[in-house]
Amino acid sequence: MLSQLVQALVVSKNEAADDVLLEAMRAGNEAEKALALNALFRRGTLKGLGGVVEQYGDLPSGLQGVVRGNVKQLHAALRECSKNSHQKVVLAAIRLIAAGKQGKLTYILAEGLHGTDDFLAKNACDAIVELARWAATLTRKLQRMNPRGEGQSDDKKEDAGDPVEIYEQLMAERPEIEYAVARAIDVHRGKYGTELLRAALLLADWPLSKTLAILHTPKHGGQSAMVRRLQQTPDSEHVEAFLLGASQGGLRSHFGAAFSHIVEPPVLDALLRRTHWLKDGQLQICMHQVARGVWWDDAELSRDLLRRDDEDASRIGEWISVSGMHDVMQDERLEKLRQHLGNHFMGRLRLLRLAMRRPKGASMALLKAFLPDPDERLARLAVREIVRRRPVDFENMLIKLTTTAPDSVRRVISRAVGQVGFDNFWERWDRLDGETRKAAGRAMLKVLSDGLKRLERKIRGGPLEQRIKAISIAQELGVADSLEAVLTQACADPNPKLRSKAVAVLAEIKGMPPEAVLEKALNDVDPRVRANAIEVLEAKHRVEFVPLLASRARSPHSRERANAIKALASMRVGAAAPQLISMMQDERSEHRISGLWAMREIGVWNMINEVGKLAKDDPNLRVRRYAMTVLRSVAEMIQKTKKTAS
Repeated sequence: MLSQLVQALVVSKNEAADDVLLEAMRAGNEAEKALALNALFRRGTLKGLGGVVEQYGDLPSGLQGVVRGNVKQLHAALRECSKNSHQKVVLAAIRLIAAGKQGKLTYILAEGLHGTDDFLAKNACDAIVELARWAATLTRKLQRMNPRGEGQSDDKKEDAGDPVEIYEQLMAERPEIEYAVARAIDVHRGKYGTELLRAALLLADWPLSKTLAILHTPKHGGQSAMVRRLQQTPDSEHVEAFLLGASQGGLRSHFGAAFSHIVEPPVLDALLRRTHWLKDGQLQICMHQVARGVWWDDAELSRDLLRRDDEDASRIGEWISVSGMHDVMQDERLEKLRQHLGNHFMGRLRLLRLAMRRPKGASMALLKAFLPDPDERLARLAVREIVRRRPVDFENMLIKLTTTAPDSVRRVISRAVGQVGFDNFWERWDRLDGETRKAAGRAMLKVLSDGLKRLERKIRGGPLEQRIKAISIAQELGVADSLEAVLTQACADPNPKLRSKAVAVLAEIKGMPPEAVLEKALNDVDPRVRANAIEVLEAKHRVEFVPLLASRARSPHSRERANAIKALASMRVGAAAPQLISMMQDERSEHRISGLWAMREIGVWNMINEVGKLAKDDPNLRVRRYAMTVLRSVAEMIQKTKKTAS
């Protein structure tokens, strides 16, 4: 029933409906007030919304929030209420404009300053200052905000707000606030000039500000007051105006004198925390005028350090770094600061960041001073920065540090300098003779704690030629024992060349049993790998290999079988000759050819009759041709022997 009554009042065209709803909002309970307020906003009449503005101060806090949320619907009502003859109505409009952050209506507040009612003028001035402070605070918040919200939790993003919404709100409201303040301070010369000056300084925080432009506007009513204020020591909330006035307002002659009187920590903190002005060329000219570009001498700097705590003293480095004096002079004063801050980590970190901020080619003295710092974190940062800049002979500088530096610093040096040292050795290895590259490799492993790990990574992955090269380096430097695990893994690599090389190196490891090597090699799926492994074992001439070689002398693969017979013959094993005869008489043609190759390699010429039979009667043409080639080589050898004897 009540909802139907309210709906009837909403759609009614009678002005009495507004009176009923306003009376309900004035006399009802909170629920009834909320219902009436909603109905008034739905009606949208000037009389009804004017009544909402009038009763704004008497509403509960929750309903006041509803009014502020719909304040844009009240613009016409606010303009009408500001012209009302009743003080309470005008005051309600002024307070709602400030509470609703309606910068577009700031001109109403400025007009209120010219009225005859001092009470309303005072409230209008306070509202202007409040809007100016809100705009300046929101601007700083937007400048500090991460535009994409990266690296923040959902709760923090929600608390911070959407940067796009904040930017759009500022663009909609701030220009009107700046214009109204600039006009008010120009027209109004009453007793509220100090408050208006405060609002103008709050908004003079960017180069295109309308209140900062007062400094360049001839005959502006607020120019002289603003200049006088910027020539004095600034408040913490007016630091941006102070800096912009110095760099763009033509106030450089007073800048140094004003800075010399800054002793309050909040002001010093606000002044030195700014970063945008450090890149301002005009302000650097201003810094030249502070003590004529040389800052303090040692005695004055020492006295100033004594009157400041460590936190404030460390910030003096910011001013020294932009003072324009030579790097050597800066380093002298910054080193004095560093020694003064021996027990203050954050202060020394701030000085180190100043040194890291310098362009390449600048002095490295301050960075070098941080290398032996007692705090490992600062020493690591200094090492990384030196590596990034790569000054002349920086490798030797850092390698010398490895003897005294903590473990964490040594690891950073090894990773940074080690890459250079390892790459140089790797590239030059093919061009060096054997003894030289062995000596260079041992020196590299001695200096680089992770040299073996780098070599291991080369073996694990990359182009085939580089992996084989890495295995060859490990074999030549005698570090295969330390790389046994990765070499064992390489024995299962899909490429047979890499498996063969890995097996060859594993066979040289003293601690690895020969049976383990042979088991990996002789059971390989590729017969060429098995044949190459047998050649490696032949070179060892150890009797414990004989049973394994004898079993491979009956292999179904011709090359593997020939290599095993050749290895047995080189060890003077009697079983080699019968196996060779059996291979030359094998029904498989490729085995007969491999047997002929093995006989020629071994040099068992008492079997030449068997070769002749193969050359004459073998049914396979390839076997006959290979046998003829062997006979021809024997004949040539005999002729050479006769010539040598004669």
